[in-house]
Amino acid sequence: MADRPRHFGPKTGKTTMVVLTAVFCSAICRGEEDTQTSLTLIPPSPVTDKICMDIRAAVWNHSNSAKHYQVRFYLDEESDACLLHQQDIAIAPRACKGVKFTWPAAGRAGKHEVLFTAMSDSQTLRTRRPLEILASQTRSTKRIEGAWFEFYHWSEAEGRLWNEEIKTLTDDDWKELITGMHAIGMNIVVIQDTYYNPDRYVGKHTMEKDGFVGRSFYPSALYPRYQGVSAADPLEAVLSQADEHGMHVMVGVGGYAWFDFTPGSLQWHKAVADELWKKYGRHPSFFGWYVSEEIAGNLGADDMRRQQIVDFFREFTRHVRSLAPDKPVMLASNCHHVEQVGDYYPKLLEHLDILCPFGFHRMPPNDYTGEEVAAILQRYCDTAGAHLWMDMEVFLFGPQNELFPRPIDGVIDDLMRFPNFEKICCYSYTGLMNSPRQSRTPGGPATVALYNAYRKFLVDGPPDYTIGHAAVGCGVKLLSKCSTRYSKGDLVDGRIAQPDFRSDGWLGFENQDLHAVVDLGEPLWIETLQARFFRNDTAAIALPSRVEFSLSMDGGNYASAAVIEHAAPGSQMGPSTHVYAEDGINKTARYVRICAESAAQWLFVDEIIVNPVQKPLKER
Repeated sequence: MADRPRHFGPKTGKTTMVVLTAVFCSAICRGEEDTQTSLTLIPPSPVTDKICMDIRAAVWNHSNSAKHYQVRFYLDEESDACLLHQQDIAIAPRACKGVKFTWPAAGRAGKHEVLFTAMSDSQTLRTRRPLEILASQTRSTKRIEGAWFEFYHWSEAEGRLWNEEIKTLTDDDWKELITGMHAIGMNIVVIQDTYYNPDRYVGKHTMEKDGFVGRSFYPSALYPRYQGVSAADPLEAVLSQADEHGMHVMVGVGGYAWFDFTPGSLQWHKAVADELWKKYGRHPSFFGWYVSEEIAGNLGADDMRRQQIVDFFREFTRHVRSLAPDKPVMLASNCHHVEQVGDYYPKLLEHLDILCPFGFHRMPPNDYTGEEVAAILQRYCDTAGAHLWMDMEVFLFGPQNELFPRPIDGVIDDLMRFPNFEKICCYSYTGLMNSPRQSRTPGGPATVALYNAYRKFLVDGPPDYTIGHAAVGCGVKLLSKCSTRYSKGDLVDGRIAQPDFRSDGWLGFENQDLHAVVDLGEPLWIETLQARFFRNDTAAIALPSRVEFSLSMDGGNYASAAVIEHAAPGSQMGPSTHVYAEDGINKTARYVRICAESAAQWLFVDEIIVNPVQKPLKER
């Protein structure tokens, strides 16, 4: 199996896309009864001035005669000076046509509107989209601008903390959740699944022969078995509320079988997309299509599977562009083992608009670092003219494999570490984040705490992960040998490592104690000594059972200054840090020796702190 399911800037230069269809469609702007238009900005506002916009529009001709239009795109006002792109198009009867071009945002910081006009002899249709461009040093806005949204979690184990409650949510409750997202700027909604079909995997089902057995999350005529939730039509509730807030919904076409891109899966996805567009395409918030099946970073276990996914998206994307030429198609992969993929990413990205990988903070051993694979995928997307977004995980796994909210420090760390993503969306809002103003908060108080912590980050800005103290920049002699895999930390650099043992700030010691000496360079009056350690029960990383600080003037004769016994980790689930601290030392010394006794396979430390000049560090 490629991976376990995780419910767990295009090139510059102008290009044109033309697609014809003979299918009835709806869109944003209606002129005469037989013509409609739509305008889509990829990525949607806000964006930074370091990206290249992908601007698309579509015109539908529902009449029985051909029509000709001059289409134009403007920035802010309809004038020659503000013209971005223009061309003439002819649309066959009962058909539609799409137009797209790319436009660099550099030098355009500020609030704007993109205007689209389609003019024929008898009418002029107009539609517009807001566009805020932020002055920035990076592609990323360093904010979570969207989130996955699911009506029921496919795994009863992983969804244990919220599945029972989520079944009871009404249409109005779902609308409240959308409003909660909007309140913190998460204006991209990615519908995880429109069908519930648990425990179906590629090559391990017989649905091609026996028929699809899943149940829908919307009133479907195609597969009328409805999943047992209280809401009458949660998808309609989400789209209608997103319309009210000017949000963007990637409608999930999925729930067939995990990692399944076989011909049978393709036909199912095309049929479901037809029904979803017919029922919900009228919504202005219908932004694009998300194929829910996911895939590993190597795009499959072998070349046959890899070619299958290329063939799938060639046909699926062609099909949905016949329904709505301006709507993008997105896939979420993990970012692991990309080195195995050969030349299949360029082939895939010819037919995929948005790649949205996940798992950067949990790269496997002997793989690329998260930063390295982000750069590799960005190059693939730039070459293909596709978009690279990030699917950021805001969950951790509990002792019974249940998902629970990730500590805010890890979330912020991802936002700061990866500056190249056009958009960052998180998995997921439902069950892991909730506004305190919602009537229902599936997942419980911890989800509200994460929501509030992220909202505080939006107000306060990025935290300062440094601390000043007397030992910063001093010499350190390690008397224990740290693991070569976890050896990039510096015990007196003043930088605070994030609560992830893969973070470069940690030193890891396997099956041994920590013994180290800090040379302060000259005798100093010492009042406070601290050392910061990491705990992650699932990774066999424990807090030390005992920490002793000793002091010396000559580096040879030491006297004990403080002994701190095992610190209780508290009730916090998941990774955490703890500072072993002693105040009131009140001694003069040049050398500080620390001995920390390991209590498990691994002992992780990131900083030895002498006389901190900021307030003492707290647990996180």
